Amino acid sequence: MQSSKVDIFFLMMQTSGTSNLADLPNPSEPITNAYHEPRTFTDASPDLYPYLQHRNSLTPYAQRTTDLTVISTGLSSGVKTYIIMPPTIYGTGTGFFNRLTIQAPTVMRSALRTGQVLQLGANDGDVECVQCEDLADLYILMARRVVRGESEDMPSGARGIYFASTSRYTWGEFADGIAKALSEVGGIETKEVKKVGLEEAAKEWTGGHQLLCELNFGSNFRTRPDTSRSLGWTPTKTKDDFDSHYLETAKLVMNTQK
Repeated sequence: MQSSKVDIFFLMMQTSGTSNLADLPNPSEPITNAYHEPRTFTDASPDLYPYLQHRNSLTPYAQRTTDLTVISTGLSSGVKTYIIMPPTIYGTGTGFFNRLTIQAPTVMRSALRTGQVLQLGANDGDVECVQCEDLADLYILMARRVVRGESEDMPSGARGIYFASTSRYTWGEFADGIAKALSEVGGIETKEVKKVGLEEAAKEWTGGHQLLCELNFGSNFRTRPDTSRSLGWTPTKTKDDFDSHYLETAKLVMNTQK
């Protein structure tokens, strides 16, 4: 009887988000001292890990704390870690279960309850997005390289942070697009957007968690997925796809509310 040697290895692929890097621009009601971050971050930078440590020392954020723990534990235990930090994810999934993303459906459900789309404060900063299938392609690409033993040149650990941005939008465009789509499908009667304070927005969208609300529905962040693209990631969706996704999402949200 012949025996064969099987190589066993361990790794960790973590899903995170670029809210880790977002500023807190809401000058009227910041959770902490407003943090302004004008830079555009690249995932090719060697300084991301220490930057995340610094930001977390100023304002602890559960998602960022988790990522830092994943990296430090991987480094101390010899397990390679890869953290994918996508921005706002949009579009309709192709799986068997949940097919909706988070931000747009959350604001839509709130509007169906209140009769009007809300926008957090007066901030109209710009943020980034990625279509869900484009993002899935990045996961597939990285997993395939690992399984095939082609991951030696894939940064891991403190350098294993991957961005996935493809397009930009503003919070004003976001709110207006949702209002137009919900009005078109008969979910609300007005296309007028109501600007509200942080406390009210958090109550509607994040169960009262104000930091989570500000980071995910009113902050600014700018990233460049240089490392992701260097691996061969080639997203195909554009800003036009983002602008046209509201209507399809509105129809799905309406159906789930029945």
